[in-house]
Formats: sequence, structure tokens, C-alpha cells
Amino acid sequence: MKISTNWLELAKTFRKVASEELLPRHGRLHLSEIHTHSDGSLFTEADLMTERRLVEAARSLYPSADISGEEEISENPDAFLKEGQTRDVLVFDPIDGTGAFKRGENTYGVMGAFIKRGVTDAGIIYTPGHALKTEAGWKAEDDLMLIAERGKGCWLVTKGNFGEAEKITFAGRPRSLTEAARVAFACRNQDAALEDVLGKGVEGYRPRNNSSYDYTKLLLGQMDATYYSEGYMAATGLGKCPPWDHAAGVLCVEEAGGYAALPYNASKKGGQTYTPLICHDRLLVAASRDLFDSVMAHVEARLPHLMAPRQK
Repeated sequence: MKISTNWLELAKTFRKVASEELLPRHGRLHLSEIHTHSDGSLFTEADLMTERRLVEAARSLYPSADISGEEEISENPDAFLKEGQTRDVLVFDPIDGTGAFKRGENTYGVMGAFIKRGVTDAGIIYTPGHALKTEAGWKAEDDLMLIAERGKGCWLVTKGNFGEAEKITFAGRPRSLTEAARVAFACRNQDAALEDVLGKGVEGYRPRNNSSYDYTKLLLGQMDATYYSEGYMAATGLGKCPPWDHAAGVLCVEEAGGYAALPYNASKKGGQTYTPLICHDRLLVAASRDLFDSVMAHVEARLPHLMAPRQK
């Protein structure tokens, strides 16, 4: 596996912190450990402890970077996003899918992305799965980690065995919706009603999950594309596809040979370039450029107003 030593060390830290902070609390949170941000979003003591430990570990590996996590950023995301335009930043999502984690479901994950001067350079998506208690302590029943560095590929690590990492490739995947490509239309918030319109009658339509689980399924061959139309935060006007949810996933998809972009400008094809330090409101990731264009054509045929950036 041709991944840098620092990034591998951080990946190992993900597993250690998850085993000590997440797995003992998975589906076992006390009411006193559950909180909400000012925008109404859920966070827990498990989020806070995981974020704190990941940030501390990353500071020793990347001392010159600005390092933070979703829970710290949430109250003032615009400041962090602007600062990242001129500095190296490392951003974590300590629990992607806090609601699923709270309920004891396995569709949650931990994500991290290293963004150098506005370009994602490395990413990790870790899905610990269900928590199991053993005599030796807590461990994960389904332990999957995806690691990518720009220009070096995307790698799958199972059960923490970094020595036997498998390189991910999208070769042989469906290249259009007419080939029964499996696609999720992930519409939420102001756009929730759009999912039924986009998914109706599509042979390969599948429900979405949390973004870490969506990307994992896509990269492992269980999905072929996900179209995100997530709406925006009324208080800030920022879209609901932030870098802590998508920067790592987009890099993993690109390094596996897939394609990701903002799903606009159907006549031009290929969409608009994804920028990791913007909270976008729409995003399309696919196993190939051809499939990306096929999904774009489908969206344009059913809801043509989605082909242009949102007018809030």
C-alpha cells in the first residue's frame, strides 16, 4: 500500500479511538450524553471525545495544519472554510450518522480529510460496524476502512490488517442507468420530496444511508452512484454537503477511477468542479464519467430546474 507513514498512523488511530470511545457507547448512550447544536443537529459525548482525541493525535503528525472537527466547526463553519483557502487543514467527522449510532445501527462511520490549499490530498472513511463485547474489551463486528491519497489510489483495509490492503477499482461497473446501475437519490431537508420523483420507476434505485456508509457501499461494489440534494441551512445559507461529510469520499471515488462533481450544466456534461472547502447543496458521485452523465440526464428529464445552482 503506497500511503504515507503519517496517514497510515492516523488511520490506525481511528481504529484505536473507535474501540475506546465509540464501541462502548454504540446504542448505549445515556440521555445526559445526547445534545443538540444551535441549528438543531444532534451530537453526543461520543462525538466530542472522538473528535478531541483525533485532533490531538493529528496535531503531532501535522503540526503546521489547522485541525478541527465537525462539532467544533458547527457553530461557525464559514470561518473554518475561509481559513482553509490559504492554509493546510485537516477536518474530521467524529460520527457521521449520529442518529444511527445512537440507535445502535451499523450505518455510521468516522471520516477525515487533509485539504492542502483547497485541494483534498488524503482521506479516510472508517465504518466500525456493530459493537461486540469480548473478554479483551470492545471490538467491531464489521471493521472496514477506506484510505486514499491523491495520486496513490484508494485502498480497503479489513479488520485492521494494513499489511493486506486491497486496492479498489471501479472497472466493470455499469455505465448507465439502462444497465440497471444501482443509484441512490439522497434528498433531504428542503428537497425531501424530490426523492420519490427521481427514484420512481428506476430499476436500480436504492435508498440512501449516511454519507460514510454510502461511499463505503459505492467503493465496495454494492452501489454505483449517489445523487445528493441535501438542501441548506437557513441560518447560514450554507449547503448541507460539507467537507467533513464528502471530501474524503470524493477523493476515494476519484482515486478508484470514478467521477464526482456538482450536477449542474447538463448541456456541457460532466457538471462543475467539486471544491472541498465549500458546503455544497448538491453533489453527484459515480463509478464512471459515463454513469455520471447518465444520472445527470435522468435528473434533467424529471426535474430540469435542478440543473442550475439553487436560488435560495
